[in-house]
Amino acid sequence: MPIIPKPKKKPWQQERVVQGRRLHDNSKFYNSRAWRKVSKAYKLAHPVCECKECKEKELLKPSNVTDHIKGLQFLLDNKLDPYDWKELQAMSSSCHNKKSGRDAHKNKIK
Repeated sequence: MPIIPKPKKKPWQQERVVQGRRLHDNSKFYNSRAWRKVSKAYKLAHPVCECKECKEKELLKPSNVTDHIKGLQFLLDNKLDPYDWKELQAMSSSCHNKKSGRDAHKNKIK
C-alpha cells in the first residue's frame, strides 16, 4: 500500500495557525479516514439537500457536503459521538456555505 509522504518543513515558513474566525483547528478530524468513510456513506444514503430552507421551499438540490447539525466542536466538547448519523445532515455546497457563514458571525458577535 502506498504511503503518503510527509510534507517537508521549510525553515523560512511559519507554523500554520487557525485562520479567520475559526476558534479550533479541526482539519485532523475532517481529513481522517473514519470521517471520510462516514461522510461518503451518509451522502450516498441521503442524495438530496436536507437543510431547512430547501425543505421549506421544496427544492431538490443534490447533496455534496455532510454537515454536523450542532457543529463539530459542540459535539466534541459535550463528549457526543461526531460520527452519529442523528447529528449529521446532507447539504448542497451553497446551503452549507450560508450556514457556516451565519454560524461564524454568531461566534463573532459574542
